[in-house]
Amino acid sequence: MAVMMSNPLMMAILLLACCVAAVVEAQTTAPAPAPSVDPNEGNATSIGWYKAHGWLLWMAFGVFFPVGILLSRYGQYRLKWWFEMHIAFQVLGVITSTIGVAIAFKKFDALNDEMTHTKLGVAIMVLVWIQVLLSVIRPKRGQVSRVPWYFVHWLFGTASVLLAWFNIFKGLDLYVTSWTVGTQKDLYVLFSLNVAILAFAYLFLDRFNHLMNQSKERNVVHPNGQYPLGTAGKPMKDQHEDKLEGKYNSEVNGNNYV
Repeated sequence: MAVMMSNPLMMAILLLACCVAAVVEAQTTAPAPAPSVDPNEGNATSIGWYKAHGWLLWMAFGVFFPVGILLSRYGQYRLKWWFEMHIAFQVLGVITSTIGVAIAFKKFDALNDEMTHTKLGVAIMVLVWIQVLLSVIRPKRGQVSRVPWYFVHWLFGTASVLLAWFNIFKGLDLYVTSWTVGTQKDLYVLFSLNVAILAFAYLFLDRFNHLMNQSKERNVVHPNGQYPLGTAGKPMKDQHEDKLEGKYNSEVNGNNYV
């Protein structure tokens, strides 16, 4: 386990394998008899593809993308491999979401679908792939173009996840007739809990340093209340930025990670 935690690529491969296994399971599991109003008209194969589509998008926007965002925002101050892990989770999110949407286009004729869920899903995937393009043309820190690039990168990434959360609930609404009442309720509760945990993690990590600093005297805490002063009189955040920019070559070998 320690070896896997130190190798983000291995973790990414393992998580992707789990997603593929989930898709296979969705295709091989015999579904319960569908009611007469089922939009799939009792077609077992279609029901399996609907489940695969839903679970892939759930994993992408309920796990991979949000965890990647949290790693980027907070991991860089605590984790040595935060950037590699951020990339790994974002790549997993792109792969799983793209497969999920491809299923919709191939199996559900989404190109001719006028539902809000479908239109919003297409818009979200446009944002996702713009993010991929932005990652390729990322300016180096210190360049003037870095500011607008960072703003667009942050805006599109945040918007895609928040819109996807809303759209997943819309997807559950559309598929309501394919589940029993109990299962339907459980899925709503499960995804709501997923979102609540992510929201709590974001808020908790945002105030974590401030919480830890409550036991320290004011003269050893940075005035912004977020980061304790480092050994050189700088906040730990600023020292970390110096290291990322190559000023502490012995620790990062002169590489510019962000």
